[in-house]
Amino acid sequence: MKRTLIAVLAYMMVTTSAAWAQDAMHFYKLGIDSSLANTKIKYFTKAVELKPNLVEAYEKRAIHYYFQRRYDKAIRDYTKIIELKPEGPEAYLMLGSTHLKKEELEPAIKNLTRAIELDPKVARAFGNRAEAYRLAGMATEAVHDSTEAIGLRGDERTTAIAYKTRAKALLELGYEEESDADFNKSVELDPRYVLIRYLAGTSSLEGVRQMGLMGIIAICFVGIFQLTMRAPRKGKHHRS
Repeated sequence: MKRTLIAVLAYMMVTTSAAWAQDAMHFYKLGIDSSLANTKIKYFTKAVELKPNLVEAYEKRAIHYYFQRRYDKAIRDYTKIIELKPEGPEAYLMLGSTHLKKEELEPAIKNLTRAIELDPKVARAFGNRAEAYRLAGMATEAVHDSTEAIGLRGDERTTAIAYKTRAKALLELGYEEESDADFNKSVELDPRYVLIRYLAGTSSLEGVRQMGLMGIIAICFVGIFQLTMRAPRKGKHHRS
């Protein structure tokens, strides 16, 4: 009788666990299919409540927290992902990048270094560590990592950011001419700076830097306003 009872309890535990796992995947798929970020987060949260080792749900939820600037929540999720999948470089990259957003430089450098150790071909890890080094006052190391990121030829935005970081570090080291060359290269690669450069009517980023933040915002506002305004129709019967 005792053995029978134990067998029944074991069977119930297994079937209940399997049911929870199925429910977790159901909520995970709902999160994938949803078009709203907060709804996605809600479903991914339900999925990990039912299946606490569902690493894919943590990964999806973490990236939404990151882009919503809910950095503390993103850090908790990436830490959990590393616990579940310790050899995955992407989690270390994102954890370090999230710490960098909070200007927590020591954990940023530590985790980005681990990401590089696991995959030395990730340009973004070098680029983000370069910025962490620069903010920490380690300009020489920042130049080295930026150069590595540029050499790895990642996507254009990653490369543009690496040029921009190296330009700042070179300027801090007193290499003004080399710094300006890198700023100009960043402008060529990053569409945001191309727009500012075009609207400002300047051939280098030096002029953009001298305008200051308010000047850049004003120029962009005017440019966008001009682009979106419709020209009035000719003739006396046109509508205003």
